[in-house]
Amino acid sequence: MKKAISAIFCASFAFIGCSSDAHVENSVNQPQEQQLANKQSRAQVRIDNVLKSFTTKDYQSATSTLSKEEVQMDMAMKLLPECKKLLLENGYTEEDFETKFNNDYKQIILTAFTLKK
Repeated sequence: MKKAISAIFCASFAFIGCSSDAHVENSVNQPQEQQLANKQSRAQVRIDNVLKSFTTKDYQSATSTLSKEEVQMDMAMKLLPECKKLLLENGYTEEDFETKFNNDYKQIILTAFTLKK
């Protein structure tokens, strides 16, 4: 079970680490770009805090009786609201969750993790 948690945690940080500031386009409107970066930073911090909570002894003991799949689902459901917030802050809409992602929590989380910082 600890291996499953570690694998998900490591995979999550791998997705976060894949994003790069090198792809950010230069804009004439710097203050607006800085405001957007600040919003993304707050959303990213919230996601990072959820990811960190998965490594605590309290979380591991609370999920020790669950199967690997149940732990993964629990983690996904805790990440999902924060990932949706990140997507909403980056121009996605509630309707996009239905149309673009077909309400697939895996796609929503993956898209949030691959957003540029």
